[in-house]
Amino acid sequence: MLYLVREYINYRLKAKHRHGVHSPFVYKFNNECLRLNVDRASRENFKSYFKTLRGSTSTIEMDDWGAGSKKLGTTRCVSKIAKVSGTQGKYANLLYRLTRYFEPENILELGSSLGLGTLMLHQGHPSAHITSVEGCEDTHAFLLAHHPLKNEKNVHFCRNDFLSYLQQSKNVFDLIFIDGAHNQEMTLKILSKLKFHLHEETIIVLDDIRWSTDMLKAWHEIVHDSTYHLTMDFFKLGIIIPRQHQAKEHFIIRY
Repeated sequence: MLYLVREYINYRLKAKHRHGVHSPFVYKFNNECLRLNVDRASRENFKSYFKTLRGSTSTIEMDDWGAGSKKLGTTRCVSKIAKVSGTQGKYANLLYRLTRYFEPENILELGSSLGLGTLMLHQGHPSAHITSVEGCEDTHAFLLAHHPLKNEKNVHFCRNDFLSYLQQSKNVFDLIFIDGAHNQEMTLKILSKLKFHLHEETIIVLDDIRWSTDMLKAWHEIVHDSTYHLTMDFFKLGIIIPRQHQAKEHFIIRY
């Protein structure tokens, strides 16, 4: 897609390594968090689960609360969901690095999908409590039957739509991974509800910020929102932290 090619070229031209960053917090984040090794056991666990998903013949009847997949229909093969929609590669490693470095105790994931991101969030900091919310009934049932963490006491797979869950929950989260809202309207609605569940250092990870021009508009609006004083662009995803005690800054990070 020409749009993504143009965006990637623009990102590469503007993105900076740690030595081009003049914020002590972001420099340390680049130098320490982004350089953490993913341990061998975690990599092997991820590969094993991903291989299982890629070999699955199961199908799921999707009930999307967001924009849905551009490449898949309503009835989807688990193997194709894993290939097209799952959190993979360096971005899966980033989730691991974030939880290992910051050690969040209370994590919220909005959009479980097949739970690849859930697995990496857990492996980075196994003692963290993770609530993973999924709107699709069949996807949620698949997770309860097949996910490696289905019996893990610190991981709770919750069946609900995102806005209803946020309306009902009283929890404050240390890290929030949004991976199920793929349009501007829903993304901004979720962030509006999330304001009651944040503290100064809550890390919000927003996936697929360049999913469409609509999502990119949402990202630009977030970057300019006075609620969030630190935003970081990793091309595929963005990181948002309130940090209102610091001057408002935005960084495009080469990753």
